[in-house]
Amino acid sequence: MVRILIHTLGLGLAALATVSSAAMNDDPRESPDGPEAVRVYFTADQALARIFDHADAVEESDWIPTDRQRTEIQRRLGFLVSEAAFPVWRATRGDRDLGWAVILEEKGRFKPITCMIHVKPDRTVGQVLVMVYRESRGDGVKRQRFLKQFRSKDLDDSLRLNRDIIGLTGATLSSRAVTFAVRKALLIVDVREKGGQ
Repeated sequence: MVRILIHTLGLGLAALATVSSAAMNDDPRESPDGPEAVRVYFTADQALARIFDHADAVEESDWIPTDRQRTEIQRRLGFLVSEAAFPVWRATRGDRDLGWAVILEEKGRFKPITCMIHVKPDRTVGQVLVMVYRESRGDGVKRQRFLKQFRSKDLDDSLRLNRDIIGLTGATLSSRAVTFAVRKALLIVDVREKGGQ
């Protein structure tokens, strides 16, 4: 059972709301799918409970990278990073480190896909969960058949679609978005931990 040291019901949903602000600011005319296409598979609390099911302590922080850290992430990622802060959770069980969880949103065809990515203490990918999907097609990326491909990947893997990761037919842009989110999460943890934060 997970015991959350910081009240994650409030903070977790606040973090999800903060991350989701980009989606809310999108012009609704940009997507042919209306609000009925939005599907929430996991809240922040539910995703944390699934990823850190054996934890007895989970702490949340909103990590704000320095200019130098942001530049490093962007250089290694090959893209600009627009987020001002990243919600990051760290979990332990006794004196055992269970790693980090990061919530990220990356744009699919029209709308962002919200994911939680678990990075294990050895800096490899644990679980990846699609939390919110906002379009009428392509939601096959939420299935473990696709997501389990990321397990044990690290920054030495190129994490390129149809090289390291086989994308889903009919969900190419969604597959690319989730793949990009996983690589970004690995970089966020790597750069954050180098800074000793």
